[in-house]
Amino acid sequence: MSTPIGQQWTLINDHEDLLGADFRARTFTFPGPKSSVHTTLINHLGNPNAERAILYIHGYTDYFFQTGLANYFIDQNYRFYAMDLQGYGRSIRPTTPPNWCDSIEQYGQDLDIALITMKQEGVNEVIILAHSTGGLIVSTYLAQPYAPKERESHYKKSFPDVIGLILNSPFLALPFPPEVLNKVSWPIRILVSLLPFSYLRAKKISLYAKSIHKKFGGQWDYRLDWKPAEGFPLAFKWLKEVILAQRNLAKQPLSIPTLMCHATKTTIGKLTIEETQQGDGVLDVDSMLEAAQKTFSNLTTAAIDNGFHDLYLSKPEAQAYYLDSIHDWLTRFHAPDTTSPSSEKITPPDEA
Repeated sequence: MSTPIGQQWTLINDHEDLLGADFRARTFTFPGPKSSVHTTLINHLGNPNAERAILYIHGYTDYFFQTGLANYFIDQNYRFYAMDLQGYGRSIRPTTPPNWCDSIEQYGQDLDIALITMKQEGVNEVIILAHSTGGLIVSTYLAQPYAPKERESHYKKSFPDVIGLILNSPFLALPFPPEVLNKVSWPIRILVSLLPFSYLRAKKISLYAKSIHKKFGGQWDYRLDWKPAEGFPLAFKWLKEVILAQRNLAKQPLSIPTLMCHATKTTIGKLTIEETQQGDGVLDVDSMLEAAQKTFSNLTTAAIDNGFHDLYLSKPEAQAYYLDSIHDWLTRFHAPDTTSPSSEKITPPDEA
């Protein structure tokens, strides 16, 4: 995001969230490039006096529904916030196709609103937790060329300090192995640039969706109109902006303390649900790691055995290790008077 947004936003709705009485949802609107844009900030009501908070950012074809994740951080004495970005979940409107974007940088508008609101509510330090495309969005936001003080001057409002970043299977590279990615990235970029208004429409439900939703035998219940099992039509324009953001991010090193959690292996192309559930069925882990090592100079990685693409949605044992990895990192890197190493791995218990 090259400059802060030029328009102020308006709070248009503030109510109990659909997740229940422990959650509050606020909808904000501001002018977009073609029509009014909406974004939604959800927060758990627990720990109202805590000065440190988690801000969760979802992935593509996604929205915030993981109440257990919020409760986990509340139990760790953090406040917890999450966003449904413009065009996703609670923020979907009929004037814009779901998940459409003109630029990955546009979501910086949503993040500015969230962070300023959190500061107004007494939050002084924020750790951002971002999944998949959310990881690309947040990393792009943190790599912006203007300093927080410039944003504060622009808005005449204060921001909290973003002191850490947790990435859950971030979409830092296209879903191909490194040796293939080097060959196909340019042809794909040319194709999506020539046909920006084309779409790819899935003809069947993905194995990944079947592996997580209760309707298909998984363990999670969420709204299929906001997170459809076959996905929303994939816009070439969106893919073009993703590729551009990935390329730009590779040239802009980030020094913020970062934990990247990922599955131990890739299961793209597997033929059964059982095989898909043994790893990341959406992104290539090796390309993800290679991209992360180029971008983050203060990086810790944690490999989650049998972790799904969204590690929190994994089966209980893998989910527990994912949360333990986050807890371990937060304890060591964000407790008072600690310093973080430049690069390391969190070792699974059976390898320690």
